[in-house]
Amino acid sequence: MLTTFLTRGQKGCAWGLVFALLGGGTGTVSAQANVYRCVDAEGKVSYQAQACANAQAGQRMDVKGGTDTSTSRNKTVPPNSRGNSEAWNLPFSPSELAQPAPRAMPAPSASPAPTRGTPNQPPAMPTRASQQRVLEPVSTPQGTAQWGADADVIIVSGYEFSASVTKLHVNHPNAPVLLVLTSNGGTQWKVLPSPGTRIKAIVLASNDRRATVLAPPEVPVLNDELPYAVETANVKFRELISKLNARYGVNKVTGYRGGYRLPELVPVSGPFTPDPNLSLEGLRPEVPRVRISFDLMSTDGRRLPWTNTGPKEGKRYTGIIGGGTLGAVSFAVSENGSEAYKLEGNGGTLVWMPQGLGGPSKKVDLPKELPELSWGSGMAWDSRKGVLAIVSFGGEGYFYRYDTRKQQWLGARSLQNRDLYSLALNAETGGYVSISASAELLIFSERGELEEVRPLADLLPDLGSTYDRGNTRLEGLTVAASGNTVAVVNVRNASVTHIWTYELGTRKAQLTYKMLE
Repeated sequence: MLTTFLTRGQKGCAWGLVFALLGGGTGTVSAQANVYRCVDAEGKVSYQAQACANAQAGQRMDVKGGTDTSTSRNKTVPPNSRGNSEAWNLPFSPSELAQPAPRAMPAPSASPAPTRGTPNQPPAMPTRASQQRVLEPVSTPQGTAQWGADADVIIVSGYEFSASVTKLHVNHPNAPVLLVLTSNGGTQWKVLPSPGTRIKAIVLASNDRRATVLAPPEVPVLNDELPYAVETANVKFRELISKLNARYGVNKVTGYRGGYRLPELVPVSGPFTPDPNLSLEGLRPEVPRVRISFDLMSTDGRRLPWTNTGPKEGKRYTGIIGGGTLGAVSFAVSENGSEAYKLEGNGGTLVWMPQGLGGPSKKVDLPKELPELSWGSGMAWDSRKGVLAIVSFGGEGYFYRYDTRKQQWLGARSLQNRDLYSLALNAETGGYVSISASAELLIFSERGELEEVRPLADLLPDLGSTYDRGNTRLEGLTVAASGNTVAVVNVRNASVTHIWTYELGTRKAQLTYKMLE
């Protein structure tokens, strides 16, 4: 079996190590079934079923039902803490809510962008005064690195606003609050804490840099450059929490209020809905019910061994995995590397290399009676039968077959306007599988006939965190198959971020590998 994918640029990789044993999964899991938390030399974290490379003894963490109980906080919210304005005993009169604010926050400068200082130039910390000070972010903030560790973090985020002033009724007396306000557009946030609610600090960010804040004068406000996130199951939220962790020590978020268009009044009060996306690690993988081994192509055409629980033998492949974008080079290489094919240009030119990659090459012409090959997006080579299969992205798309022994084309079948990423041979059945831009799994016969289409978007846990839904495509998905099991792989920045295991018979899917970026 040989599976090939689209490629990206290459960079080196190295391994470091830390691991903790985690339980998890659906249903009953054997005590011997462990998920390992591995950290490489660049600090990137992944979860996999096999031990980390160069593994050594680590601390075991008891996990029940897939939830890490060692980091959970059990906090209660007063029963009268409702999210409507009538429930609030505010330090402002009702008429004051509509009046011009007595203290205006300085608006961030539109140009130039904030400059980052040095550790010996810390921002001035605010004092109790009538005028608040806005702190500019620095490369090594002084006194801010533990803000997230010393407070409950609440994020309010959106793309645009219903009013020029957005009022936040914050009711969270259980613990100090780090309030993070991010957006695409500008508004004047008016922060109204309830009695007993102590806001430790506010972090403010907006893409157009026109957002301002009104809050009690003793609360420090720091301007930063952070992404907005209209939902937690989104790659933008993963980027946001990752930056909050690096700059303010945020490991988890207590509460989130967000959406595309935020209303004039946003109640910020618990109890907050449990959401695994609110932690730095996000949704954790499970131990797979079934195992599968397959190869992924590197950016330079090497076959790299993987399983549905991570790289084989604990090796680390960071920044060298092919895939994750459309229009890059796609390879098909024989098992011993003695012969290879690749797509060049925009995927419209097939090139044969009879002595393998790096050797002499010859263009393979397409006969006039077949539809033009454009944006070839995946290849799979059945070396036993000598058949090379190609799927294309251009126009209505086609499934091509080429006899590599007789050096002649076998035909092309329409993909009916489906945009496919990658193609994989199922050596046990002789057929093929592919994945579409809308996360549909397509099953083909060995002759390239479309047999079945299965929507997977709602079945793949944590899929939303791999892309910015509504703004970007699911370009990173690739597939591998063996018998009744399919591995759906997501590649971003030439690294594997997720692997899902999908069982064709039961139609069930598990997240079985994840890298924390």
